Amino acid sequence: MPVVRVSWFEGKSAEEKAKVAAEITESIVRNTGTDASYIYVIFEDVKPSDWAGSGKLFG
Repeated sequence: MPVVRVSWFEGKSAEEKAKVAAEITESIVRNTGTDASYIYVIFEDVKPSDWAGSGKLFG
């Protein structure tokens, strides 16, 4: 049962998330033969002020 967690900055539309979820699912099915009904994609929308890189907040 693959679970893919996508963490990114908030603001993506439901349509964008649906497209990404479909492509991630298709890739796992294609590359591993896993039945799509067992693949889960979880989106974590993060505020830029809650994410840092190189020691600095993005927002």
